[in-house]
Amino acid sequence: MYDPVWKHPSTSSEAVSILTDSGSSARVIAGGTDLSVLIRNGSVRPDVLIDLGRVDELRFVRERDGETQIGALATHGEVAADARILTRAPVLAAACRSVGSPQIRARGTLAGNLANASPAADSAVALLALGASAVVEPPSGTAAAGSIPLDSLFLGPGETALRPNQLLRSLRFATPSERSRSAYCKIGQRKALAIAIVSLAAVFEPEAGTVSIALGSVAPTAVRATEAEALFASEWSAGGDRDRLLAAVAKKARDAANCIDDVRASGHYRMLLVEALTRRVLSEICH
Repeated sequence: MYDPVWKHPSTSSEAVSILTDSGSSARVIAGGTDLSVLIRNGSVRPDVLIDLGRVDELRFVRERDGETQIGALATHGEVAADARILTRAPVLAAACRSVGSPQIRARGTLAGNLANASPAADSAVALLALGASAVVEPPSGTAAAGSIPLDSLFLGPGETALRPNQLLRSLRFATPSERSRSAYCKIGQRKALAIAIVSLAAVFEPEAGTVSIALGSVAPTAVRATEAEALFASEWSAGGDRDRLLAAVAKKARDAANCIDDVRASGHYRMLLVEALTRRVLSEICH
């Protein structure tokens, strides 16, 4: 019978100390909506479970000095309902609303969702489009807390750049401007409780003439369509035929998708979806 040892730290530094002492046999648990599934199906069986439920310092959504910060214990439901997120980063609110059921959104955390490193994670796609970074806390006595850009955090399905003795403390991104426009779009096999066949997040900054585009469920990790973004930035401010430009950007986004075949859809179908969704979403937020 599986019977792990539970630890209940009251500070983030205490949690990191337990991680360091336990090594690879320990896993951090916050909401548990992802980890409990992995434990139940036998994918992981950690000897030690470090419950962050009492680490209140990690429970926040705030803005400081032009930066939005989200603590490791902030749930999808809390982020989706936060007035600052709804006003300045609605793409993230929309992504969080699309996660699972109301019960899952009330318990599951963004940090836990990212640590699970699913290519289909809704919040990961939105955060990637926002240029977010993961703030990590290392063991005491080592270097100060640092950050890992999200496009470097994900290494593959279920695999991140986090070391066993590092704690994902929070997420941060530059707060979009007041004039920014953004959107999140997800195609699944049903309207609710669906894993994405393709998901897309885009953030448009009119004054800068830039757009960021992130794709989910098309590759081993969520990805940024950097060449599509570069094409947009090079031509948008010059004016011209913008519908033609958006069509060309959508094709570049399709090329960025290393589309996978799985039980939900073929790679070819995903490529068609990426192009169509990119053009549709950019047409909505850029005009």
